[in-house]
Amino acid sequence: MTRRYAVRQVRWTHSRGFTLVEVLVALVIVALGSAAVLSALTTGADSTARLRERSFAEWVASNRLVEARTSREAPKPGSREGEVEFAGSMWQWREDIDRTPIKGMLQIKVSARPKATDGERDGWLVTLIGFHGASVASPPGADAVWDIARRSPP
Repeated sequence: MTRRYAVRQVRWTHSRGFTLVEVLVALVIVALGSAAVLSALTTGADSTARLRERSFAEWVASNRLVEARTSREAPKPGSREGEVEFAGSMWQWREDIDRTPIKGMLQIKVSARPKATDGERDGWLVTLIGFHGASVASPPGADAVWDIARRSPP
């Protein structure tokens, strides 16, 4: 008795999948998209750091301007420079005081920037201008913040 084995022929059907070229194109697209996202994040972080630095420089200049405006004696015309520690960093400021065409009025120009650590100096980051003098007064009934003697209690 002979046995017969049925030989079954296996046919490979063409199944639809991704070719190597399609996979590589998809990877290139993903890589380009990732690079664009990382670039946008880096730019955003740099902008945030620069805005923070400008805000601190503005506060340093504003503090100097307020000190000059609230002093009992009028500041003397001329230029002064100094350094101050603010927000955990050292800052440079420059104060230029000039006479104006209005008698008794002085123009105060204060500029600020972070202190240069490597000897290299960039331009001033922020410049504020204010005035000091007898001709500068608050309107009647106003509560001038810089004139503590006239402030009414809360």
